[in-house]
Amino acid sequence: MGLRDKLKRLERDAREEMIEIPQQDGTVARFPQSAQREAYMNLIDRLGAGEVAPPEHPLTAAARNSSEPKWSESFYAVNDDGWTDPIEDLSE
Repeated sequence: MGLRDKLKRLERDAREEMIEIPQQDGTVARFPQSAQREAYMNLIDRLGAGEVAPPEHPLTAAARNSSEPKWSESFYAVNDDGWTDPIEDLSE
């Protein structure tokens, strides 16, 4: 097995462990498996942060820009415009 074959095998093995999110422009965003947990925790932190929210995780942006409904309709793709606004009190 030559060096080129070994490199191709290593690249293929590495891709199997990556999360691939197809984008609307035809490219593919790739993330390690651990990015799902990081993106989820980032989403939770941003939910409770109020006005000073941490920056958006790149996986979240990739999910929102995905051409695949599996990602574009997932909770990662939540548009955070106004999702933490107070709810009007209708108890009166």
